Amino acid sequence: MLKSKSKILNAKVSLTLNKFRNGNRPAPTISLNAASGDMEGEIILLWEPVAGANTYVVQMSRGAGEPKHWIQEDIVTSTYHIVSKLKSGVKYWFRVAAVSSAGQGCWSKLVNKISP
Repeated sequence: MLKSKSKILNAKVSLTLNKFRNGNRPAPTISLNAASGDMEGEIILLWEPVAGANTYVVQMSRGAGEPKHWIQEDIVTSTYHIVSKLKSGVKYWFRVAAVSSAGQGCWSKLVNKISP
């Protein structure tokens, strides 16, 4: 009896962890692209919509190498964002995560662009 109770408890813990991990959180944002904007110091970010997402968190980092320090650029409801007032000639890195009522999804793949 003790052995079967242990199996049931372990199964319940496993199901609870999977529910917490997945929990209907949105899928990762895909197809993130960065393009030069119409004005100097402007980069336009575009991505595919994610089912169930209410908003998207946009983060950026700057520098020549792989980014280490991320700052939140904005929280938006659309699938594009214009980042302005950037320093011309500097490489910026970007990532986006979809957010639903169940929480934030995983980050997109990183993209980078040198600000015009």
